[in-house]
Amino acid sequence: MTTLIESEEHQALRKAVSALGKRYGRDYLTRVMAEGRYPTELWQEAAKLGYLGVSLPEEYGGGGGGIAELSIVLEELGASGAPLLMLVVSPAICGTVISRFGTEDQKR
Repeated sequence: MTTLIESEEHQALRKAVSALGKRYGRDYLTRVMAEGRYPTELWQEAAKLGYLGVSLPEEYGGGGGGIAELSIVLEELGASGAPLLMLVVSPAICGTVISRFGTEDQKR
């Protein structure tokens, strides 16, 4: 059996994202969904802190990480009761495709 030990960088990311998620939590997300809204405030704060682009290339404003870093963001937001499913679509799928195959204008 192999034991996975996260790097200090991954542990710090996990702790920071967890703190963000806990500031919003399940009550926030439940209220937003009941009102028929999107979790805009959480999305904007996650963007401001760099979590939405954590897996995108640094030269285009991302964090330079990969899918492991994005997975940490998804896991911690979900564990705090404030999951952002659009992270799977927006940076993970669209951002990855554009960063690999897009034109220079699209990447910027």
